[in-house]
Amino acid sequence: MIVLLTIVMIFVSYTVPRQWSAILQRDRDKQTLFIMRQYAIAISAFQDKHKTWPVSMNQLADARQPRFLRGPKDGYIDPLTGEVDWLIIPQSAVSTPRSVPGVQPAVVPPIPGVPMKDYAGGPFVGVRPSKVGKSFLAFNGSDSYEQWIYTALDYRTERDARVAAAARKWE
Repeated sequence: MIVLLTIVMIFVSYTVPRQWSAILQRDRDKQTLFIMRQYAIAISAFQDKHKTWPVSMNQLADARQPRFLRGPKDGYIDPLTGEVDWLIIPQSAVSTPRSVPGVQPAVVPPIPGVPMKDYAGGPFVGVRPSKVGKSFLAFNGSDSYEQWIYTALDYRTERDARVAAAARKWE
């Protein structure tokens, strides 16, 4: 019985850390996607109120009525790196929404981002993680962090699709 228990414990000690590491990586990826969405919602709300895109993160963080960015005042920590080192996506880098619900986009080159601390200003529409490499989760058909893009334009496309679907349901 002791030999059998020893063999089982060796097996468990070999497999559990690998599985736990995969679970933690998946959770970090999910948190990153959630934070990207929060920034997109805040940017969209800012644009709805002021009729212009924000030009600095301080505009989102300092707003109080309404509060656009519902998180820490200095910004969300990137779960992948443990720092506030998001890349800002300027409005000039994207002109149309990149994701359409139910449609898999073709492989596209990554949109350039500017590190948050080096951003000189100008209208921006979203953020993306600064980490490079293969991701655990696929997001909009992309399985590398360099191609993870979720902007206020994407959020508005999804929001309009949900509103249209709800209107069709109640017709």
